[in-house]
Amino acid sequence: MRNEQVDARTDPARDAKRLWLYFAGLLFTYGVALFVFWPDEGQDASDGLFLLVMFAPTVGALLARFVGPGVIQWGRPNWWLLAGLAPTFVVLAGFLLMAALGQLAVDGSLLRTALVGAPVGILIASLSAVGEEIGWRGFLWPLLRSRWGFLATAVMMFVIWWSYHVPIVLFGWYGSLGGLPAFTVGIAGFVLFTGVITDRSRSLWPSVVAHGAWNALVATSFAVDDAGDIMAFTGSEALLGEFGWVAAVGSLLLGVLVAVWHIRSGGGSAQASVDD
Repeated sequence: MRNEQVDARTDPARDAKRLWLYFAGLLFTYGVALFVFWPDEGQDASDGLFLLVMFAPTVGALLARFVGPGVIQWGRPNWWLLAGLAPTFVVLAGFLLMAALGQLAVDGSLLRTALVGAPVGILIASLSAVGEEIGWRGFLWPLLRSRWGFLATAVMMFVIWWSYHVPIVLFGWYGSLGGLPAFTVGIAGFVLFTGVITDRSRSLWPSVVAHGAWNALVATSFAVDDAGDIMAFTGSEALLGEFGWVAAVGSLLLGVLVAVWHIRSGGGSAQASVDD
């Protein structure tokens, strides 16, 4: 009986059904979030809207997992968790370089405060980031990787993840339309990087850390207050935050470098799925 269950959950013939269920659950939850929490004219989007949107991928993943039936690759925490901090450190280095060149201003005292409080900030941000990552790197990435190579999967994931974010950008609730090109570049690099650490760790938790650290520190330009108004780095919006070009270039360079290493060391071909 156990072997039959495992076969049913990993049978490639059921992948189309799993994908339909996944996207149906995701889109339904996304739609409910917009319908229930649509802000009044002139008002900002509520935390409830963002939280439900962030957990839409989890709803899709759970639906595909239990109805498909399918697999969510949970994995176990391992040393790859530390690797998840790499994108944030790369962007921090980029911010410091721009400050040294006079393109940004940095308050050393605020930066120290932000870094001391980073573990707590990352943990809190990860509690919401996990809502996306269960769906993206827990379910969808492993499913696609069981059929396609690394680069093909990364391209598909990039298109899906970009499409997921763009509506709330266009509605004016998240980031800025002018920053969308930089955000697009940053997403491309982030998809490559998280794809590598997911492949290598066979776990969704490193990507949760990467996502949580990015949201807590990069997206806020290393803010030290809950509202994100007191930032360690200040200056041009074109350079700062996750919609700025420092984060975009840093994310892309890191993503490309680790992807090249991953592929050259034999990680580019399709991978067998992992039971959860």
